[in-house]
Amino acid sequence: MADLNVPGVKMMFDCYHVARTEGDVVTRLEALLPLVGHIQFAAVPDRGVPDQGELNYPFVFKRITALGWTRPLGAEYRTGDETDQTLGWLRAAKAGA
Repeated sequence: MADLNVPGVKMMFDCYHVARTEGDVVTRLEALLPLVGHIQFAAVPDRGVPDQGELNYPFVFKRITALGWTRPLGAEYRTGDETDQTLGWLRAAKAGA
């Protein structure tokens, strides 16, 4: 992006894909944050609800906040149920904030 010299162009940082292909999601995010315009997430490895799987999202969310991120985050996961029935992770994240 920096090579393009187009200040309005940012990249999407997908925690799910970074975890699957590179690992160390937080370190990669810290390095790329100036280029990031959107962060999205899902459970690893099954792209399910983010309160399950290998990635510790409470830790990731705390680091995102500590890095000064104030924009919305995007949850893009396979629900396997009605979306409203899968939002326990969101309530827990808000309670822990």
